[in-house]
Amino acid sequence: MDYARVQLVFPDADMRWIHQIAMQSSAHGIDTWNEQASFLAQFGHETLGFTRFEENLNYSAKRLMRVWPRRFPDILTAQQYEHNPEALAEKVYGGRMGNTERGDGWRYRGRGPQLTGKRNYRIMGALTSYALLTDPDLMLDPVVGVKVACIGWKELGLDWQDDDADARAETNAINGGEIGLHERQMLLDRLLA
Repeated sequence: MDYARVQLVFPDADMRWIHQIAMQSSAHGIDTWNEQASFLAQFGHETLGFTRFEENLNYSAKRLMRVWPRRFPDILTAQQYEHNPEALAEKVYGGRMGNTERGDGWRYRGRGPQLTGKRNYRIMGALTSYALLTDPDLMLDPVVGVKVACIGWKELGLDWQDDDADARAETNAINGGEIGLHERQMLLDRLLA
């Protein structure tokens, strides 16, 4: 791991997370610089440069309309959820991703490098032997969060996609679309430069 390069790209990063990535990534087969750079670019984007590890969902009405235009097509709908993170989590995550009970949307919101939804907490808990369903905040521990992210990377088959200089395949696998592709690609380009 090239710590100097990582610090140039992510100057405000919580280095405990970067250190864990350096410690754990090779053990999970993310072992070339290209692979590590791809991993860092994706999760650096998801965590705002390794500075935010929990989704707070505290949005203004206008921001809700930009982030989820189909769910919030007008200002009146959006105003019902602005600056109300728990209600918003139920609106956008409730009834999907394995969130079946009232409160699951908030309980299983995004944490760590990005684990969202009860189904994913269940799957990754089983794969890692961490009690993520009963204690979702375990994802805020760098040791746990990085291990989950590394195993998730392999489970999504991203180790077959990460040897090039293109962030598109990884972005699609992680987000189910190309949200943030431009920013993720810029981070990858900077890490590889």
